[in-house]
Amino acid sequence: MRYRESALAMKNNHAEVMQSLADEHDVLAALIGADRVHYLDIPMHRNIGDLLIMSGTLRFFERYQIRIGVKAAYFSYRTRWALPNDVIVFQGGGNFGDLYDGHQQARHSVIQALPRNRIIILPQTIHFRSKDAYEECCKTFSQHPDLHICVRDRSSYELALPMSRHVYLLPDMAHQLWPIQRSRHPESRHLALMRVDKERANAIATDFDLRADWEELFQRSEKRRIQRACRLLRALHLMHFSLARVSHGLDLWVEYVGKFIDDAVHLFSRFDIITTDRLHAHLLACLMGIPNTIWNNSYGKNHTYAAAWTGSSDIVQLGQSVLPDEKSPTDKYGETQNT
Repeated sequence: MRYRESALAMKNNHAEVMQSLADEHDVLAALIGADRVHYLDIPMHRNIGDLLIMSGTLRFFERYQIRIGVKAAYFSYRTRWALPNDVIVFQGGGNFGDLYDGHQQARHSVIQALPRNRIIILPQTIHFRSKDAYEECCKTFSQHPDLHICVRDRSSYELALPMSRHVYLLPDMAHQLWPIQRSRHPESRHLALMRVDKERANAIATDFDLRADWEELFQRSEKRRIQRACRLLRALHLMHFSLARVSHGLDLWVEYVGKFIDDAVHLFSRFDIITTDRLHAHLLACLMGIPNTIWNNSYGKNHTYAAAWTGSSDIVQLGQSVLPDEKSPTDKYGETQNT
């Protein structure tokens, strides 16, 4: 088990905190070794958080000179592409559980189909609404002898223990992007980037110069381009196009979505302070060295993340005075929990 005491215990120099978090991923390089990687669950949408995770993961592979043999979205991977020594690596994030079915179903399918390959799930937050879904996941995952599950917070760590003998507490892969430089001098004081989706909570931001969510920051034309790219990739998959053709399509996608991260950096550069209930808006602010306040999302992942990692930075504040009460794993997937 890899676990540090609460990051909220003391405040430290921000640059030292961020560099130490990037260095935590050394254990992943050791797990992968010199073998070829299949990098799965590439995000095919414009959520900046997932794109930051993807960019950080690609930076990690580059930093440690890890060979990527296959890139695939969750719906476009064929397990017959895996050779015996290939390491299967799933994108990290917050889609581990029963909130986002397609991603979880893809993990189940690959884990069941490739019992002889090492499989690594990069740092995730785990959340189940259904006890039955959680227990089914534990049953399936625990049967794989070489499954390594990385999680971003202590609650997720407890939930993952019945799933694998190999569980690691690690920071988000976006930390590999440290540091990100501002693209311009700030011209306004306060950006409130607040959720409007199923994970929103009752966070309150006041005295802001701009309030928005990621979705509101992109043009409709860009949304249509993303939808077309996703449909094209699904079509290539259904028509059984070659691995080379599918991989080339994803390479073009990765190059294209880099502009969304650039747009987010340009936006954040305009402000002196960020308030947010989106984990990766908090992380982007940290990567850019911008003082920020983080409020919780609907099921508590933001403050549990800060408690484990970023809360010790001298530029990070919590959006409420206390953390959510610690809950047992069974409380985390209660049938009546509102999300």
